[in-house]
Order: sequence, then structure tokens, then C-alpha cells
Amino acid sequence: MGEKESQSKELILVGTVHRDPDGFTKLAGVLARERPGAVAVEVSPYGLLFRRREGRRLRRQFERRLRRWGKARGRAWQSWGQLCAIDLQLALPFEYRAALRYCRDKGASLSVIDLSSWSREAIQTQWPHMVSPDNLSLISAEPPEELRLVVRRDYEMAARLLRGPAQSLVPAFLGSCTKDPAWKEREAVLAARVGELFGEMQVERLVYVGGWQHLVGSRGCGTLYERLEHLTPKRLLLADSAEEG
Repeated sequence: MGEKESQSKELILVGTVHRDPDGFTKLAGVLARERPGAVAVEVSPYGLLFRRREGRRLRRQFERRLRRWGKARGRAWQSWGQLCAIDLQLALPFEYRAALRYCRDKGASLSVIDLSSWSREAIQTQWPHMVSPDNLSLISAEPPEELRLVVRRDYEMAARLLRGPAQSLVPAFLGSCTKDPAWKEREAVLAARVGELFGEMQVERLVYVGGWQHLVGSRGCGTLYERLEHLTPKRLLLADSAEEG
């Protein structure tokens, strides 16, 4: 790619907290402002298919269980942000819904780029426990948390790791991930797919939307951001949509 051509295009990496209850509105605002010609979302074809085929049934079943759980405690289950986060995970991700609406309205292209193999394993191995009565019992032993406050703390941590001196903490933060071959494979595949989409564009702007952890980097960790750093991407956190690098 020539220097002149690369300057006519722009790559923006938008970092999200997946359980953000206000994420749809925030992301819709970012897309409307940035006006990309293409959007890539960190969600897999399998994850979308499973939620469309099984998600409603599983979510109804889970919420019935939650209502009984809350009634037994004399308190609405929505008071526990931990439970709201699980409920949101069963639904179509806000990242996909906001990107889909934007692309349909503006005629932009939409790509879902995560690994179906990774998503299938996570859903099949983790979700049954996540919605189980045993897990509800574990959560009931915890004090209730306000989900928006938890999400705000996550964004504050993300901002510290993306900015200034705190970047030195990234290797420790990603310590267990960088030792996992599956994690490395996923970062490599996500970065390769974003890179391919960017390379196919003649002009305009490509926005990638995914978990904020993919946006950190301090050389040698192998994150998506590090693998795409040669494209000089702009990083945004959905918390405030401020430029991070």
C-alpha cells in the first residue's frame, strides 16, 4: 500500500465494555459522528445464529428463574448488576445491533469477524453454568452491584491502560492471556480480518468495534492493536469517545 493511498483511508478502533447497558445509544452516536463506510464487529456468525435460534428461549427461561429467585428474596433481580450483565449477554450484542442499524441506514458494509470456533466453545462450555441455579446461588451470596457503576469502573481501568505511564502495566494485565495459544490465535485472526477489510478499501473510514482489551498494547503482547499499529489506527473508548492514541 502506497503512502498516498494509506493517507486517504482511516482506521478507528472502538473499545467497548460488552455489558454496557447504555452501549447501543453511545455507539450509535459514535457511528453517526464518524460516518464510516464500513464497520467490523467483534461477534461471530455462530454467536449471532445461536442467539437468534436459542437466545430468546434461553433468555425467557433465565428470566423466569430470576423472577422466582428475586421473589424468594423479596427484592427485584434487577438490583443485582451481576444478573443484568448475564441477561444482556444472552441478547444480541449492542455492538452488532447499533452497527446493523447504522449500516442499513447509511448503505455502509457490515462484517462480523470473530471466530465461530472460539464462540462455540465459550457458549457451550460457559453458558450452561452461567444461567444455572448454582450460579444464581453464588451470586446471591454477593452484595448487589449497580451495573452502570461497574461498567464505569471498567472504562476507567481501560483509560488508565491505554494512556501514559499505566501502559507499562499492560503485560501484567494480559499475563494469563499471552500464555494461551487460543487467545493469541484469536487476536491474530481478528487483526488479519480487520487488516484485510482495510486493505480492500479505496478511501473512506473503517470502524472496528470490540472489547476494549483488544485495544491495549505495550509492545510484545500481541494484541489486535499491536498487530494493526502499522496502520496508525485511532483508538476510542465508548465511555467518552475521546481519542486515546
